[in-house]
Amino acid sequence: MGKNKIIISLDLGTDKTTVLVGDFDDTGELNIIGFGESKTEGIEKGLIVKPNNVIQSIKKAISDAETTSGVSISSAIVNISNSHIEFENVTEFLTYGTNQKEIDDVDISTLIEKISEKLQQDQYKIIHIIPKRFILDDVDEVIDPRGFLASKIQGEFHVVLSKINTYSNLKKVVENSGISVIDFVYNPVASATSVLYPEEKEMGTLLIDIGGGTTDIAILKDGSFEFTKTIPLGGSRITLDIAHRFRIPKSEAEELKITYGMAISDAVAEDQVIEITPIGSEEKIQISQYELVDTIEARLDEILNLVKKEVEQSGFIDKLNGGVVLTGGVANTPYIKELAYDIFNMDVRIGKPKGYIGFSDKLNNPKYSTSIGMMLFKKDSSLSKKMSPINEPKNDILSIFKSFIEKIKQTF
Repeated sequence: MGKNKIIISLDLGTDKTTVLVGDFDDTGELNIIGFGESKTEGIEKGLIVKPNNVIQSIKKAISDAETTSGVSISSAIVNISNSHIEFENVTEFLTYGTNQKEIDDVDISTLIEKISEKLQQDQYKIIHIIPKRFILDDVDEVIDPRGFLASKIQGEFHVVLSKINTYSNLKKVVENSGISVIDFVYNPVASATSVLYPEEKEMGTLLIDIGGGTTDIAILKDGSFEFTKTIPLGGSRITLDIAHRFRIPKSEAEELKITYGMAISDAVAEDQVIEITPIGSEEKIQISQYELVDTIEARLDEILNLVKKEVEQSGFIDKLNGGVVLTGGVANTPYIKELAYDIFNMDVRIGKPKGYIGFSDKLNNPKYSTSIGMMLFKKDSSLSKKMSPINEPKNDILSIFKSFIEKIKQTF
């Protein structure tokens, strides 16, 4: 096991902090060799509100991952997700006069630099510049333009940006926990990488990742990202709804949600009862499971309809031949597929992470899609030792492009 093949992901969520240690073998297969997890304290709706609490959560998960893997952890890839993240689909081109030129990595890098210079502002930090497609001499559309002759190359890219203050605060908190940030990966980009199949990315698929504090959306079509968005609502809001309705502590509300929760109230017998202990009382009382599930269904219905509204506004609602893929911890809710089908009126499946071995009994769960996906998204740069520092995005983006091309080739 060579140290140069080790990769660590830090998934900092509203409810949980997960650290995975991965090792890529000579064939590029990802083997998870370490796992650490802690309850997250100090994050609400994807935003840090109590930095010191977050630092302690990170340290606990890191310590557990070091124990299970035997690897000393000093740096990691970190997820980023909050409502201050935006995207743009950007087109840029290069011309070479009347002469034709063989397109190479330098040309791709130059296109990326031009986009970076155009979009980099004092208020925003570029997280990703993901290539979508290239057009040569205004005629030929290709996925990988390298080696072709052309007098003009036009590139289309999906660019993800974060408010600089939010980005900087997250980076500072992680670094104050003793971890150097190798790079950030946006949640829906990571989750799409780990749960979607090549055919789904081609056909047009809506990914919905419902986590603790946020719901992340990604639309992929023709093999590339077309739309990404974060809504500041997730499973923790459902827990609060239950706590408020039945006047019980959040810890008990979370336990009720996991043990008795469903996404459709019609699936519950109205005479099914649950015992709870309200705040300020020493005596247990009974509530109906129907009331509990009705509370959960109302919030899930709101979240999924907010997603639907975003997709309708994007113009892709009628282009999703691959249907809907639900992932994230809330995707474990019984009957959520049926609820989503009623709302979107298209095929729905639950997405679990794939493309790895090790800890499968633990990680074969929608709630780890982001953790696994970050590693897979960065696989090419890890293997080629091109995991550049956060302040040197050019080489990293170029390595992502190369990885993107390889994945497209594997589709056919």
